[in-house]
Amino acid sequence: MLLTPGHRIGSYEVLSPAGAGGMGEVYRARDSRLERAVAIKALPADLKDNAGRRGRFEQEARLLAALNHPNIAGIHGIEDAEDGSGPYLILEFVDGETLAQRLLQGPLPVTDTIHLGTQIAAAIEAAHEKGIIHRDIKPGNVMITSSGTVKVLDFGLAKDELPPSDSGAELTKTHAHAYPATAEGMILGTAAYMSPEQARGLPTDKRADIWAFGCVLMECLSGRQVFSGATPSDVIAQILEREPDWTRMPSGTPSRLQDLIRRCLTKDVNLRPRDVGDIGRELKSLDAHSSTSHPVQATVGTPSLAVLYFQNLANDEDSKYFCAGITEDILTDLSKIKGLRVASKNAVSRYRGQEVDLTRIARDLGVSAVLEGSVRRAGDRIRITTQLINTADGFQLWGERFDRTLEDVFAVQDEIATAIVDSLRVAMSPSDIREMARDRPENVKAYDLYLRGREKYSLYEQGAMEEALALFQEAISLDPEYALAWSGVADCCGQFLIHRWSENPEATAAQGMSAVRRAVALDPKLPDAFKAEANILVATSAPHEEVVQALTKALSVDPDFTPALINLGITSFTRGDLARTERLARRVLELDPQEGVAVLWLVAILFWTRRWEETLTLIRQARVWADAHFSLTILTTFEFRTRLELGDPEEADRVLGRALADERVDSEHLWPLRAQLYARQNRVEEARELLREASIAPSRYFLMAPVVEAAFRLNEPDLATTAIQYSRTIDRIQPMVFRLESPCHPLLDRAEFGPRVCPWTLTWPLQAPMIDEARFQLFREVKIESGRPRGSELLGNSTQF
Repeated sequence: MLLTPGHRIGSYEVLSPAGAGGMGEVYRARDSRLERAVAIKALPADLKDNAGRRGRFEQEARLLAALNHPNIAGIHGIEDAEDGSGPYLILEFVDGETLAQRLLQGPLPVTDTIHLGTQIAAAIEAAHEKGIIHRDIKPGNVMITSSGTVKVLDFGLAKDELPPSDSGAELTKTHAHAYPATAEGMILGTAAYMSPEQARGLPTDKRADIWAFGCVLMECLSGRQVFSGATPSDVIAQILEREPDWTRMPSGTPSRLQDLIRRCLTKDVNLRPRDVGDIGRELKSLDAHSSTSHPVQATVGTPSLAVLYFQNLANDEDSKYFCAGITEDILTDLSKIKGLRVASKNAVSRYRGQEVDLTRIARDLGVSAVLEGSVRRAGDRIRITTQLINTADGFQLWGERFDRTLEDVFAVQDEIATAIVDSLRVAMSPSDIREMARDRPENVKAYDLYLRGREKYSLYEQGAMEEALALFQEAISLDPEYALAWSGVADCCGQFLIHRWSENPEATAAQGMSAVRRAVALDPKLPDAFKAEANILVATSAPHEEVVQALTKALSVDPDFTPALINLGITSFTRGDLARTERLARRVLELDPQEGVAVLWLVAILFWTRRWEETLTLIRQARVWADAHFSLTILTTFEFRTRLELGDPEEADRVLGRALADERVDSEHLWPLRAQLYARQNRVEEARELLREASIAPSRYFLMAPVVEAAFRLNEPDLATTAIQYSRTIDRIQPMVFRLESPCHPLLDRAEFGPRVCPWTLTWPLQAPMIDEARFQLFREVKIESGRPRGSELLGNSTQF
């Protein structure tokens, strides 16, 4: 980066980097004269002597100065530094998240899309009224404040409306040089919103912004770019030759909104709307209507469904596992139907035990129907009552009560799935039917035991894991051909090894691998078994290539199997591939926006690559639905540490105080944060007492650096080595964390933590600020790759590792 924290430009002090792109580098700064936050935009260092780029930079300042609108981030002035460097744009600082960051968590509800779209349209209209075409409307250039206000940013590609003969050539040249050829993600980010006339290099006018605006609206609804591809040429070819995939719009999208987006994305520029103001007024009308009415009836798109956890009417703990298991299996069965979109288990789990609010569920999950029900079990007799409800009007589409025996449970599941398919008019193929029945055992009592085991396994506690293992083994004794039960045994063995609960690791590993082989022999298409194999291999320090091979097998069976995607990301991290870890975490969140482990790893990668604002944004989003002690503890840790990195110890203290008062947070594990804060506040004895009395478990990677920093601030580094349970041979994640965490670097000169320079290549995410020199020197080499998902690349080639 060009500027470093503490650098002064007149009365402005640089605090931290805030982002970078081909058109400039942006920094968070403080106006010491007026005591306010500002943003400083600078030309990239390699372009400061480029007369053409300096001219465009100063033109951006003039264009912004001509605009005064609440939905456009304004400009305070243009400055040159005392050392002669510059120019620098002093811009309004917008505290919030970009629309691109918001969309990382999945599509937006229709009401939010309309509300945000209305404000974006107002900003574009204000620019067009001044004769200014933005030419780079995209989610990354739209900020959303905490109050929900939109601010359109980055007029670096904007121009006064020029004669048609000039605009096409200028635009083509601008995009050809806007970003380096290696900045693949950035090129695609721009190309994906180009109008057909832009893509051809033809003359453009304000209708190019209207096309891009239509792309943004549809991306908000679908959670995916309208046009995407492996290269800019692929994207442009799609823009020129293909229609958008209209089925991606959620089923609850109002027909008026669908029609508006279709008109914006008309390839013939002469048929496209000419005035974004008219579009904004239509959206405003829709916004007013949507705030006072029920969700509209589905019109087009893939039918969508949320399966809510069934209520346990038996009201006893022994029936609880059965009720949850039935719900999850129905959800899993329905997810196998290709023509039906089903909300994930993570997405619906937050509504468990709550009163059903159809409007809220439809808004949060973007579904057109909800399945709810209840289960009453008495011995081998079960009563299952279900109803399918249309979220648009609250009317029941289908309902049924089943009074059966346990032996009939699979038949009941089939009847429920068939009724839902018929009610939602979904085509179910013979392969869908076969897939639903594939994992079922011959013995229903074995299934009952498997459900009990699955419930115990989910607790991730040693005693419960022992019970789970016994239940899976009992299920196998009743039905030796039950592949899922064998996979459950392998999973339990892997957890015993990973958490070091086993008294005889060699015997546990042998038992686990034997169970893997049996599960795969019974069902070669069982991704759970390959994932369990990978866990055992990791825990027994098997070669890296073998771990990757097992996970790749799981993904070859099911490319969307999120546990394998997550574990492959973690495995990639252990060899320094941060970019791939980020890609895989983002891919998981495309499939399941509330997958907790993927969120936590993405938070960690964002923090370690110094993307502070994006880290805080993702933490805020995750706190809305996260409720597990472990998840909230990690989110608190990274929020606290990010505030310290941003130079705000007071807010860090408040974060810690709120966490200690929150019973959902595992506060006893937050002592390293208190020690770090006390050490910074020179509360020496309090910090020393904390370091002497506690230790960090190997899995608490995110807490090691605060302990090391506190110990070195006290001039007692040995306190860090005694508090940290470190083993580079057993735990593969710790060596990478130590090299990414600057406070840990002094320990790398000690034999037990070294060698200082590790033998791996560090793959740094393209979207992150450039790596600092201290970390750069700790790896054999460093290369740059995009951290954004790239389709089939996710599986990669196992021979690379």
